Amino acid sequence: MRVIDSSVVNDEYKENYVNSYFEDLNLSTQEPDWSQMIICAMEFHDFSDCKSLLEMMEDFVFNYKHELEGKFEEMLTWCINVMEGNY
Repeated sequence: MRVIDSSVVNDEYKENYVNSYFEDLNLSTQEPDWSQMIICAMEFHDFSDCKSLLEMMEDFVFNYKHELEGKFEEMLTWCINVMEGNY
């Protein structure tokens, strides 16, 4: 009689299930945006949830500081041109 370790069977099942789930999503052609997935899944139940969102926003601004500065300058240029009637 052979004894099967149920944890091994369960782990294999979980791994196969998770792998097939993500394969069905067809994410292999694109890089998943984990930050966006986390933000979409966020729920607010206490202050620490709010703090987490603020920390993520801070990280985003820090990581994309130069790009945001450039876009901000583009926005200001557009606003000035609109106010001067150039658009």
